[in-house]
Amino acid sequence: MKSDRRKITDLTILAAALAALVYFNLKSAGAPADSGGFRVITSTTPAMIKEMAYAIRNKRCAAITAWSPHWMNAKLPIKYLKDPEKVFGEAENVHTIVRRGFEADYPEVAKFLRQFKWKPADLDSLSLMSYECGGDFDKAAREWLKRNPELQAAFLKGVRPQPGAKLRMVDIGFYNEIATNRMLKILLEEHLGCEVTNVSTTIPIAFEALANGTQDVMVTVWLPNYHKNEFARIRDRVTDLGVNLPGATMGIAVPEYAPVESIADLKDHRDEFGGKIIGNEPGQGILLLAEKALEVYGLK
Repeated sequence: MKSDRRKITDLTILAAALAALVYFNLKSAGAPADSGGFRVITSTTPAMIKEMAYAIRNKRCAAITAWSPHWMNAKLPIKYLKDPEKVFGEAENVHTIVRRGFEADYPEVAKFLRQFKWKPADLDSLSLMSYECGGDFDKAAREWLKRNPELQAAFLKGVRPQPGAKLRMVDIGFYNEIATNRMLKILLEEHLGCEVTNVSTTIPIAFEALANGTQDVMVTVWLPNYHKNEFARIRDRVTDLGVNLPGATMGIAVPEYAPVESIADLKDHRDEFGGKIIGNEPGQGILLLAEKALEVYGLK
């Protein structure tokens, strides 16, 4: 019990320190006063979304790095700025990747995974339910399945149970991914009789685990660009079961009422946006693309 309390205390201190750092970054890290340009600042995904929600409540302008699917799209009235120079690339597709030999070992599960197809709005709604349930992913998944019987039926159509199958599903810990895997776990265990474990880890470890067979399934691989390098290294050692979600996107989002339609438009509205684009966690690829967008569109 003392050990558990110590862990809770340590986590509380860490969270408080992180919150203070994020607040300092958001409030003091705008573009230099004499630059007349924009600056991308890092925070955390929750802090970034809260900053946008605050701006919308107060009818102010804010710009954030954003992506779809994500619950922010179902929760906030935002729009994605046009990107004619394609800095953020074309729309991505999310693929289901399995280890070599998986289809032979578990043909019915493979059929189920091939039939698992949905749209960004579907995942937006599942993710939002998970958020509003306070991170109770199982509760949210069951409610989402109850509200979407037609999708559940499509996923399971003609699939026979495969009892005894032990499946290891891996992801890289993003909210969307955890929500997706928990929903699939319910269907696989309760309708196909499988035993499913979900593991979250880093991008390199997740991809290598699929390639060497220590994990079985990853349903959150963005291609052709976002996970391009990681997938290229394992392409010949895994099996692609196809696209499960088409039209995933990344870019810069603003409130729907903001007086801009493209990234280039931000140049004429620096003061309204405080000269900053609020980003998510340091090290994310979307931040590098946002920095590149500042250069391409002459926003620095």
